[in-house]
Amino acid sequence: MLRLVEPSSCGEEIFSVVPPASRQLSLFDLRPRHSVLCLPMADIHGATFARAISQSRHKLVLDARTYPYFDLPGLNRSMVSRLFEEVDCAYVQAPLDLRPPRDQAARWQRRQAVREVLTGIVGRAGPHNGSSVIVLVNSSPEIDVLDEALRGLVGHEEHAWDVQPHEAVASVSNGLTTW
Repeated sequence: MLRLVEPSSCGEEIFSVVPPASRQLSLFDLRPRHSVLCLPMADIHGATFARAISQSRHKLVLDARTYPYFDLPGLNRSMVSRLFEEVDCAYVQAPLDLRPPRDQAARWQRRQAVREVLTGIVGRAGPHNGSSVIVLVNSSPEIDVLDEALRGLVGHEEHAWDVQPHEAVASVSNGLTTW
């Protein structure tokens, strides 16, 4: 407890500068976390995509691309459909504009749209399936836009979002290729 002591004409008064408990901020974000694994489809190989889906515990795939495709090297649409069935993974297509915003107004509009879509889809998926989701984006720069859109102030939303690129994407950006 910090006390500020000021002399006054009547003697000394003691002022408390500790904010009420209801206004006290925590150093730790204790909200439940939604895990978001991002796969930039233009930047990965089909085998990397298949491995990411089959080895993850995610049960929901959100395709945020306007024009979804699965014609990657070593992969096609029928193989992806079978893969989703084998791992019991739900697929939802909900296009999101994840281009870098040109100004602050566009940034806020993008943030609102992304939060509405992800909160709505994750909420419908239920608590078990909704705690983690794979998001398919066009390219790696869109991961940063998604991360920025989902970051929020502690206490303003009931869940926190943890956005991560797939490790193959992180290693490519570091100059290493792990296909």
